[in-house]
Amino acid sequence: MNPFAIDNSDFQFLLDSIGETVIINNVPKKCIVQNAKIGDYEDKYIYTLSNIQRGNLILHNEKNYLIISDVTEGKQYKKAIMRKCTHTIRVMIQEGQQILIGTTPWGEEQYKTTDPVYDDFPCIVEQEKIVIEGSQIKTSDSEILITLQDNEHTRKIKVNDVYEVAGARYKIVHINYTKSGLLIIKCETAVV
Repeated sequence: MNPFAIDNSDFQFLLDSIGETVIINNVPKKCIVQNAKIGDYEDKYIYTLSNIQRGNLILHNEKNYLIISDVTEGKQYKKAIMRKCTHTIRVMIQEGQQILIGTTPWGEEQYKTTDPVYDDFPCIVEQEKIVIEGSQIKTSDSEILITLQDNEHTRKIKVNDVYEVAGARYKIVHINYTKSGLLIIKCETAVV
């Protein structure tokens, strides 16, 4: 027996006894979910033996959550903080394409353009309350931050794109890629 080997049997017993099944990136996994008393958000701790990382999308009790923290790897389990998603954002994941449908009697090709394909992505929307720019402190009701999973589809979001969020139109002014697994998007109210 290796005295340095990690025995996961104690945590596995807890998972089997009180654990619940959640969906992590569309895959059912057993974990323990515990409420976290952190700030004004609906945050929860997630404990699991499965591989998790910041940016994972979790479906728990029919609500979407994003892992927003780094993952702490203990001796027997992995632990992270997940935050409830408050909205969804509709992103074009594929542009409309031209499909050849035939030719005219004169040999000219005829095309039909398909509709673009959109998908909804759960996200966390926060109103940016205080902003420090240089030596000025500004408050703004016209700016929001959108946090969502970083993946091949959400990477199609670009600066100056306009999206409807919470019944208002917002223009993207900055995209922060510094937190692996997450996109943090700064938006301003779009001028119509």
